[in-house]
Amino acid sequence: MNFIDTHCHLDTYEEHSAESFDNLRERIETPPEAYIHVACDPEAFEDARIRSESYFDVFATYGIHPEYVHTYEQNKYLLPDYWDHPRCVGCGEFGLDYHYGKENKELQRFVFEDQLEMALNTQKAIVLHLREAEEDSLSILKNAPLQNAKIHVHCFTSNASFAEELLKISNNIYIGFTGIITFKNAENVRKAVEVIPLNRLLLETDAPYLAPVPHRGTPAHSGMIPHIADKIAELKNTDIENVYFTTRENTRYVYGI
Repeated sequence: MNFIDTHCHLDTYEEHSAESFDNLRERIETPPEAYIHVACDPEAFEDARIRSESYFDVFATYGIHPEYVHTYEQNKYLLPDYWDHPRCVGCGEFGLDYHYGKENKELQRFVFEDQLEMALNTQKAIVLHLREAEEDSLSILKNAPLQNAKIHVHCFTSNASFAEELLKISNNIYIGFTGIITFKNAENVRKAVEVIPLNRLLLETDAPYLAPVPHRGTPAHSGMIPHIADKIAELKNTDIENVYFTTRENTRYVYGI
């Protein structure tokens, strides 16, 4: 089985698990071909660069997450150089999060639009965090020139209707699913998996968050991807080999690896 974890936070995994990445790489029973390590706090950018240069199987993306929008003006100048790095495969994650950020929606929208405009000038994937902000997310994306952009809407947590609206915007929008699809109370997310074509899906963990059943409550890591793939195969009524092959081709198309 060939797969890439298209979205993980290796530094945060080390913090949450008290385990080094080196040790994790050695012990994973079903290792990924590669890890896409996402740096979404400007203070973590340099660590991500070093990781991506130090490991043949670690690639990086850089963006300013909605949680850090208050730091945007002093740090946005960092983005072009990191995005231009040869081990960088994406811009993001950035976007909107109204679950935690209801008090600064206007600032979030500005930062989303500004980063999106900058990222569209690169040839790299764009990684979006869209949480409980469906209406504003659709408005911003529909008004952006996305014709040539490859977009990964990561860690999908909404419903089938939102997924269908996203897919209508561009043929180059792909949607990533995490261990959430195995959670008992996540029927809305499973319904979204059912309506999204397999050739528009990506496998990811968002490690160390959202470990799939039967590991829920522990720090997630990339070796847990098979639990996510198994659930997708069940929901799509297809064989697991088809899930791995198709999502691997999707990853190659979106991220170039």
